Amino acid sequence: MIAKASGGDSGRHLSKDEYRGLLESGFKALAGLNDIKSSVSKFLPGGTIGLKVSCLARKFNSTPVPLADALVELLIQTGISENKIIIWERTNQELESAGYALNTSAAGRKCLGTDTDGYGYSRDFYSSGPVNSLVSRILTETVDHNINLPVLKDHSIAGLSSGMKNMYGAINNPNKYHDTNCDPFVAHVSNLEPLKAKNRLSIIDAVRVQYNGGPGFDSRYLARYNGLILSDNPVAADRVALEILEHCRQQNALPSLEKAGRPAKFLKTAESIGLGTADLSKIDLKVIVKDAGGGERPGEMF
Repeated sequence: MIAKASGGDSGRHLSKDEYRGLLESGFKALAGLNDIKSSVSKFLPGGTIGLKVSCLARKFNSTPVPLADALVELLIQTGISENKIIIWERTNQELESAGYALNTSAAGRKCLGTDTDGYGYSRDFYSSGPVNSLVSRILTETVDHNINLPVLKDHSIAGLSSGMKNMYGAINNPNKYHDTNCDPFVAHVSNLEPLKAKNRLSIIDAVRVQYNGGPGFDSRYLARYNGLILSDNPVAADRVALEILEHCRQQNALPSLEKAGRPAKFLKTAESIGLGTADLSKIDLKVIVKDAGGGERPGEMF
């Protein structure tokens, strides 16, 4: 489902409260329930919760701190202990460069990179198809359930950088998996046993879409969409993200990703190995528009 904020095209980031409103509406619509606590519990039944952010674009267009803060606040409200929440990324430097305050203490939510002392990568390799990688011990040993929390961006090789591509940040050797538009590698990274077992939700920030020039930041190619994509189907979430990305490209007179030579081929591969739904016509997409006063109404994708 998509939760969109109405109005506003100033290019600013959303506030924590605005993200909080979108998250509450999104969780309830996704769960089909009216109660926020029951809605969150349907996908996250306790334990330690990981939030895998994307910090490659530093402060310019990484997972916004207000979004992570709003999600942490919501999880706490629904009964998850703050000490059982971990915001994580590949390295501490990436987190700090995106504006996150590190915390490796036992008090409060943790925020740390895989390169933190005492963590690192798994001792054993995990394999799927041509992928053979070590996986972050934050995911394999610390987290019970993970929320994938990326930003919607163009990618110079894969075409699409969204949920599944974000999980390259959970393995030790992502540099090996960029040939042939990252296909079939993106799909098989997400099919590694710890990732497949623990990724419960994709929440994709599509507020400011980097529709060209990604995955880094290029201010010439930013479009305002003002929405979050929420799904427990990682392939469907990315397929919807692709539709938004292609729409932004079309609105700005750019060719489709396929014509640009970087189609997001990995989506069909992901579907073929059972990770989810890549056919947009088979995705039951709901869109909710949230206004500044807190009201909401059904909306359209575009």
